[in-house]
Amino acid sequence: MNDATNAGNRTTLRSTSGFWILGVTALLMVFFIIDAVGRGAWGFAVQALPWELLVVWLVYLVLVRPCIVIEPSQLTIVNVGRLHDIPWSRLEEATSRYQLTVLLRDGRKITSWGAPSAGLDRPSMIGGRAGRRGVDHQDRAAGVRRPGRAGNEGPTAVDLIDRAHERWGRIDPKDDRLATSRWDVVALGVTAALVLWGVASALLG
Repeated sequence: MNDATNAGNRTTLRSTSGFWILGVTALLMVFFIIDAVGRGAWGFAVQALPWELLVVWLVYLVLVRPCIVIEPSQLTIVNVGRLHDIPWSRLEEATSRYQLTVLLRDGRKITSWGAPSAGLDRPSMIGGRAGRRGVDHQDRAAGVRRPGRAGNEGPTAVDLIDRAHERWGRIDPKDDRLATSRWDVVALGVTAALVLWGVASALLG
């Protein structure tokens, strides 16, 4: 399953399975805290709190936060600890099997940890070498139906990237911005803070 959030011309895509795991994990951590308090182990509850928050945060960081963001200026891939900003002019093609992978014009490949996958190895239509339109024509001639192209399955992440590139990739063909990768400072900072809190709590306890 996947979740698509739209805000104007900005679309965020992520897998929804992580939300269930996050919810179960959070409930378990709350249960452990309540159980400790109920037994009168206030000191243990206070010492364990930062580590339990860290567990919940790591589940969120790995299973929920990763996503892809489609907007007029670029495609953004949010992975664990890394952010990739890809202008449409630098995108060559996208494929999705078990994970979404984008190929840049400079030859680099970037894999998304959180984008919904159709489970099929289908190249996108934007890459010249992909020949996607020819494949679509052959599929129609053979009566092959692919998810996101027909029926009730809805568009896949690759389909949405293709459509966005068709719509916005030609607005400024002279766009000279490069694809950049950077550390997710906020995510890493929160992780470090929780670890330091847990260590300090253990030492002071």
